[in-house]
Amino acid sequence: MKKLLFLFMISLNIWALSSSEILKKVDYNTIPTTVKYDGKMVIHQGSSVLTKEMKVTAKGADLGLIEFMSPARDKGTKFLRTDSLLYIYFPSAGKTQKLSGHMLRQGMMGSDLSYEDQTSRNKLDDIYNSKILKETDNEYTLELILKPNEENSYYKRVLTVDKKKFVLLDSLMYANSGKLLKELSVLKYEKIKDRYYITHFKMEDKIKKDSYTEIISSNIQVDLDVPDSTFNLNNLEKKN
Repeated sequence: MKKLLFLFMISLNIWALSSSEILKKVDYNTIPTTVKYDGKMVIHQGSSVLTKEMKVTAKGADLGLIEFMSPARDKGTKFLRTDSLLYIYFPSAGKTQKLSGHMLRQGMMGSDLSYEDQTSRNKLDDIYNSKILKETDNEYTLELILKPNEENSYYKRVLTVDKKKFVLLDSLMYANSGKLLKELSVLKYEKIKDRYYITHFKMEDKIKKDSYTEIISSNIQVDLDVPDSTFNLNNLEKKN
């Protein structure tokens, strides 16, 4: 009987997923090869609510283009992400500004998401070491620590992941000091092709008081053909 139990436990360990394997599946759901969608950025600050509409196109980990459609004062503002650089085009001034380094950690368009939060598509398994903190029938809890020589706003993350669909459900983001900076809560996701893609999430800034931002995605297309020429500085200042 003891021998059978021992063999059973070994078989469980053989088939158990490692934290890196779990994270790869989360990355697959979260980061399609390419994606296009219409987005709403709903900024909550105390009793004030402001909604901004945008169109987003992204490819791989390093290429992203965002154009704001409303409100009127933001219409035509564009963001282009290439590698570690972010370019912002302001239509009112007809000028493009380049952001890099610590400037990427500033709030985007008055929201609780930094420029890096909204435009970076780095796979978590590429930049973090991970381990399983807890496992239940329905969820994994993973701890992620930034790998040496990697750069990110968040030194540590604690993720809650759906065990069957490998969808991110919640993410706590910490500074190197251990201070909790932000929490991302997934409110809705849907199956698109063979991925479970997040369509509605909330980002709460734990440093601010009564401040959080929702991102709602619609008309989502994934794994489509998007030429690299889409992400060109010349296109940034082109009027549609």
